[in-house]
Amino acid sequence: MKLQQIRAFCAVVDHDMSVSRAARALHTTQSAVSKQVGQLEDSLGVALLIRAKSRILGLTDVGRQVLQCMRGILAATDDISLIVADHRREAGGRLAIATTHTHARYALQDIVPGFTRRHPGVGLHLVQATPSEIADLVATGEVDLGLSTTPQILPPSLATIPCYKLKHVLIGERGHPVFEASPLTLEAIARHPLITYSEQHAIGRRVNEAFAAAGLSPKIAMRGTDVEIMKSYAATGVGLAVIPLIAYSRTRDRKLDARPVDHLFPTSIVYALARRGAYWPRHLYEFVGKLAPDLTPAAIEEALLSTEPPA
Repeated sequence: MKLQQIRAFCAVVDHDMSVSRAARALHTTQSAVSKQVGQLEDSLGVALLIRAKSRILGLTDVGRQVLQCMRGILAATDDISLIVADHRREAGGRLAIATTHTHARYALQDIVPGFTRRHPGVGLHLVQATPSEIADLVATGEVDLGLSTTPQILPPSLATIPCYKLKHVLIGERGHPVFEASPLTLEAIARHPLITYSEQHAIGRRVNEAFAAAGLSPKIAMRGTDVEIMKSYAATGVGLAVIPLIAYSRTRDRKLDARPVDHLFPTSIVYALARRGAYWPRHLYEFVGKLAPDLTPAAIEEALLSTEPPA
């Protein structure tokens, strides 16, 4: 196997089985991509792709199994480049971070501008995804770091580094009667329709679990993954919503009222997800250190080696 062949195979998969799009991404020709993939299959002695005449329909069973290993090989070659550049004190290349809309919009907005000024040679890529998608992107080496609450399924190849806690508030349209309740209880909230995160998000799961533990079944008006959309619909009276405190501003969200609800729902921990054994250049330690100032490089390395699942 050759790296060019592996890169061509992964590019075809990443571009919806389109050889032409893979060729454009790799800055080469369609015939070159087809040849490299064919040579890879010949060297392995198995078909990796399902073909019908001139079309590629998908992956074979063995193709699906080897894809993640091949992504790991490409990620390892990127690590080698980082090690050499770091040794030469050349802060360059790419830093790809997968995160949710909430963290990209609110947690990173004060960190990214300063980072890009300090490291103009590093191309920063932000990929927005759900927690489960974030874990997969990190595990396959498609991004360098994930930032989210814990996904429902955490691949064993990933380490979790606790960065910060998310406090929550209940939001609703101005003048909503729930905000007159004193004290604010789960029973008072459950009398009204709710806008909630999907089960893919830890906040959505914890809200559901809190109501279930209290024997309550609130009416779910809608589920979402984008906090801005949830706020927009809450402001029109569609329902109440529990969102991270960092996403609410009294001056900016003037059509909304809000009340703290951390006495009703547990706070969520936001983790940096990283591949175990991956090389960390100095600028990556710096980036995570800005997210969690109390984290030292030694603490990060300890978390990378830990096999304990997050709480």
